[in-house]
Amino acid sequence: MSETDGMEFREHPRLTAEIKVTLNHHRWVSPIEVVSKDISLGGIFVYTRYTRDLPATMVLTITLPTGDDRWVTFDGEVMHCIPTVGVGIRFLTRSRHLDTLLVRIQRGSPEAIAGL
Repeated sequence: MSETDGMEFREHPRLTAEIKVTLNHHRWVSPIEVVSKDISLGGIFVYTRYTRDLPATMVLTITLPTGDDRWVTFDGEVMHCIPTVGVGIRFLTRSRHLDTLLVRIQRGSPEAIAGL
């Protein structure tokens, strides 16, 4: 067994964060409300039991934990699926709001996001 067996190598470190996320696709009648497990500059893992037949790409709306329902929208691509548990989604677009959110989560104060 080598030193790297069982270890994950990621471009961006993941930060544990429970954030409200809305998943949407033009084929759906209504969006799906979910909660994240973790987030990074590269993407997000969200809990959802609706893992079957998800489209390859979708629109994610992340509600920023500012207390005033601010949000940011990303295009995303489903990269990983754990049936009836959740999906890992890679961000296809970037936002300065994401950078700020991750800094605040890393500091341990996601609710203290001012100026987003």
